[in-house]
Order: sequence, then C-alpha cells, then structure tokens
Amino acid sequence: MVPTAETTRQTFLLNIHVAAKKGMIYVGSAGTGKTTIIKDYFAQLDKEATITASMNFNSYTDSAALQVVLESNVDKRAGRTYGPPPSKTLIYFLDDYNMPYLDKYGTQSPICLIRQIIDYGLVYDRDHLEEKKLLVDIMFAGCMNPKSGSFIIDLRLTRHATVISCLTAERDILKTIYF
Repeated sequence: MVPTAETTRQTFLLNIHVAAKKGMIYVGSAGTGKTTIIKDYFAQLDKEATITASMNFNSYTDSAALQVVLESNVDKRAGRTYGPPPSKTLIYFLDDYNMPYLDKYGTQSPICLIRQIIDYGLVYDRDHLEEKKLLVDIMFAGCMNPKSGSFIIDLRLTRHATVISCLTAERDILKTIYF
C-alpha cells in the first residue's frame, strides 16, 4: 500500500479508537479503500497486545454463523467469561456490515447480535439458552458500501461506533500513487 495523507489520517484515527476500545464503521462506495486501510492497519499492530479476526458479511449471513466465528476466536477464561488471552484485545473486522438480509421486521440478525454484545457483553449458548457467555476485551471495526445491500444498518449499532466516510481518491493523490 502506498501511504498518502488520507491513509495516514485514517491510521491516526484507528490508533485513537483502538486505544479507547471504541468501534469504527467506514462508509464509502466500492474502490475507496475502506477494507485496505483497516487490513493494512491490522498488519502494523503489535501482535503482543492485539489479535484480529475478520468476517465478510453477505445476504445469507445470520446471527448463528456470526456467533460461530465470534466464539471461535475467544478462549474460556474463568467461569462464564470468554475473551482473547489475558492482556490482549481482540478486534473483529466485519466487512460489508449492511449486506445481511432484512427480515420481515426490518432487522438484521447479525447486526442485532453485535449490538447485544456491545450493549451487554454477552451471548447466549444456542443449545442451552439459560447459559450466558460473557465476552471481554473485544471490539468491532467494520465497513459498508451504502450503494449495496440493505443500504442502512441499525442506528442502535451505529451509536456505539464512530462512522467515517471514505471518498474516492482525488486526481492529485492518484497521480502520486501511480506516476
């Protein structure tokens, strides 16, 4: 990746948000570099303090599939508490946040699960609904293209994240990169 003023700004913002454990959602049309910025940032993170995991959403993604991915990246700590190894933060990168299918009530089950985790820090065991799994030391970052999928995501989720717009690179920046 060729660093530009914009990618440097985005790296700065990502550093601030990871330190505060606050989620981010990048919004922009295809080709604006949303996914590339985050994946490049993840490659530069201190592996001793941070673990990353990724999942691409599509119209068939449901909360059960998301929960399998989320639980596969955490370890049991004590009792009902799950998370990354002690003294580490796990950052989930969810690409195409807005792609899951809207159900008849206008909701998206994976988005509702993410919001539940952020709000309450837990998921329920799907085989034994009376059992809760407490999730600690995790955060979410994601991207969405407002021109595809359901076009929106739940405002109850976006209130927990900083929403950043990514624009198509200007001609001067493209000349710097390619010439």
